[in-house]
Amino acid sequence: MTGINHGMTGAVIALSLKNPAVAVPLSLISHFAQDTLPHWNYGVSRDHGKTEFFNHKFNLTLLADFLLSIILMVILAIMFPSQKWLIWFCMIAAAAPDLMWAYYRLYLEHMKKKVPKLDLLAKFHARVQWSQTSKGLYIELLWFILTGIIILHH
Repeated sequence: MTGINHGMTGAVIALSLKNPAVAVPLSLISHFAQDTLPHWNYGVSRDHGKTEFFNHKFNLTLLADFLLSIILMVILAIMFPSQKWLIWFCMIAAAAPDLMWAYYRLYLEHMKKKVPKLDLLAKFHARVQWSQTSKGLYIELLWFILTGIIILHH
């Protein structure tokens, strides 16, 4: 799932629950629940078992996703000023588990070393992401629209 969709889910949780002790951990858990849905592959190509990360298309897509997420955070802070901190914490918590992949991607693509062994969390995370395809973009768009509608109704 894209970072902006994880962030939108975190925002929905923050606006719905309003209790940081519940909302932030639930936002973190929501990441893994969302990743069980078919979703977009972020433009990452796979060739003969080797995943190519940090290619030009991936970098541009990741940068666009990050910038759109930051813009969304600013918009939500303007829309819900009294709840902005909880919204931001929940958005970050909902997207944060994908940061683990940066280590593996950097390790694999830039250090050109032996493939690192995945830790238990990374193995779990990889397993729940059973469907990452270009067609998953439709699920991503639908998710974005639905969470946007929920946010607008708060």
